[in-house]
This record gives sequence, structure tokens and C-alpha cells, in this order.
Amino acid sequence: CPRWCDTDFIQQEIPLVNYVRDKELAQVHVIITRHGGGSTGTSYIMTILGSGPFSGMINELRYWAPSTNTADQNRRGYTNVLKIGLAPYIAGSSMAPFVQVNFSYDAGEVRREDGPKEDAWKNWVFEIYAGGNFNKEEKSSSMNFRYGFSAEKRTDEIKIQIRPYFNYNERNYVTDDATITRVSHRNGFDGSLVHSISNRWSAGLFSSMLSSTFHNFKFNAELKPAIEYSLFPYQEATKRSITFAYRIGGGYFNYLERTIFNKTEEFLFGHSIQASARFQQPWGSVRAGISGSHYFHDFTANRASIFGHLSLRIFQGFAISLSTDLELINDLVAIPLGDLSLEDILLEQSRQSTSYQISGSIGLSYTFGSGSTGVYNPRF
Repeated sequence: CPRWCDTDFIQQEIPLVNYVRDKELAQVHVIITRHGGGSTGTSYIMTILGSGPFSGMINELRYWAPSTNTADQNRRGYTNVLKIGLAPYIAGSSMAPFVQVNFSYDAGEVRREDGPKEDAWKNWVFEIYAGGNFNKEEKSSSMNFRYGFSAEKRTDEIKIQIRPYFNYNERNYVTDDATITRVSHRNGFDGSLVHSISNRWSAGLFSSMLSSTFHNFKFNAELKPAIEYSLFPYQEATKRSITFAYRIGGGYFNYLERTIFNKTEEFLFGHSIQASARFQQPWGSVRAGISGSHYFHDFTANRASIFGHLSLRIFQGFAISLSTDLELINDLVAIPLGDLSLEDILLEQSRQSTSYQISGSIGLSYTFGSGSTGVYNPRF
């Protein structure tokens, strides 16, 4: 389970089993993944794999956590589902006589209703948010505000997302000569409509609007239809996924300052293609993808990117993680004409021209010693 799992709480709530430091030492291996449902909530998928005396026993359970849940409700929810998932393995062990099954409701009062209950909200979930922060010192001060709204609907057949957002930032620096003030904003809208054609095909429509000092947009609006094909059925996405997506469309660009292409406004159209893969298996996880895009008016105005992340268990106790991200960038059509001031560069008030962006990381770890890690001790 990645870092978002409260493993201490799991060990405290399920003391019946021994917790080991490596999957090669385990009789039961649990893989927990989570998949966001946007503002509606999060789905936790638990794949339980037996080994040794339980070899061949595989179980998969799900826990749905509404977005209104607290962190404590979430951890209690997925921990309780994990208890249920472990029951078949405990039933076949020497610990079975020490287990009792209890129900949390009175069967005489609670009855299942025929058919699902009618949802008055029709699967729609809404969220309104606002926040801000400020910081002040003798020679500098800053304040940031953000607020917005989101509406989302998710069913097996359709996914709708609507999100307008607003951000305001102000920074002040006091020098011997004057006070330097820089104000920036980023206001926009993202919307999408995705329809499930089959268990391998999906079609979508994506829209966006943006007004941003950093991106040199007085106003930008784009609309892009898209289609996606999944090599594996979507139902297997929690374990393995290879998808291919194609988008085509364009929109209106109105710039705050004249661009390096001597434009103050224009209509641009283009397309993009993307292939991505994700695997979550007992040996580790892999995420990788490649994409490319260009504008139709000028094929040299293009972009290509590739990313990858590998987390691999080489042998007992030894793990390696690798990640890389490379972008070849030739489509920054909104870069303002002229030179940026030193203040704007240092404060990152405006995007600068670049032909590439690359990042990467590597990590190694080796764990050894006692195989049992089941003691929970919260003392400082």
C-alpha cells in the first residue's frame, strides 16, 4: 500500500495476523490501489493474493469512500473491508477458533429493499471551495486567494465534469529605492463529457477557457473532441491498463501582450495522440506514456513528451525506483515579444521560451533484519 495508507492503524485494528517486511515472507499479499472519482469520492481496490498454504486463493474487494468522508472514516472503511477479505484465509488457519463474526445492524429492524434507492441528485456531486494565505515580513509580503466551483456526475455510461476556478496572487518587495509589486492571476474553466461506447472504447468532448498573466492569455477558449481505445477491458484498469487517445480541435487565443510571432489574437487548430500504460502487480508498478501534438497551421509548432515511472522489487528486501519525464517543446505560441524584466524572471511572473524540459530520479533501498513488523508503538 502506498504512503496514503495508514498502516499503523491497520496493524492496530487487525492484530490477529503477523506483519512482515517483505512480500516474499508473506502467506497473504495485499495490494491496495485507489482511484479518484473526482469530487464524488475515491474507490479503494484491494487485491488479496495467497501464497504458500494459500497458494491460488485470490480475492478482490472494493471500498467506496464518498468525498464527504473524513480521513478517519476512510481508514476505518478500508480497514474493515480488509478484515472481511482476510476472513477466508483465517478460516483455513489455526487462528479460526479465535474469530467471531458480528453484524453491525439489527436484522429484525433493517431489511433490504427491492432494487436500488432513487437518487434525488441523479449522481451529481457539487463542491464550492475558497481559501487563501498571506505572509508578511519587514522587507516583503505576499497574499494568495483561490476560489471555485465543481460539478460532477459519474455513472458506468457517462462522466461529466465542470470546474470554473479563480486565483489571485500579489507579491511586494521593499528595496532601498522603491517597493516592487507584482500581481498575477489565473482564472479559467475546465469541462468534459465522456461517454462509454463499450468496455474498450470511449468518446469525449473537452473544453477549456483561461485568462492568465503567466501564460500571456487575456482570453483563451478551446474545444476538443476525443476518442480512446483500451487494450484491456476498463474493468481491469486497477491492475493493468494500456490506452490510446486521439484529440482534435482548437480555439481562440487573445493575448495580453504581442507574441514573438507578432500576434495579438488568432484562431489555432491542431491534434494530439497519446499512449499510456499502467501496471500494478505483486512485483511492483509501472507507469509510462508517450504523446505528440502539433498545430495545423505550422507543423513545426509541435510538442512531444515521454514519461515513465518504475517501482520494482528485485529480490527480497531490495527495491529500485526510477522515473523520468522529457518534453520537446516547440509550440509556445503565446510567449510575449520583447525581453522580460529581471523581476519578472526571478518571480516567475511570465512563462519563458524553452525548447525542452527534462527531469528524473532514482532510488534504491535494501531492508533486512527481523521479518516481523507487527508491533505498533505510538510513543514519541
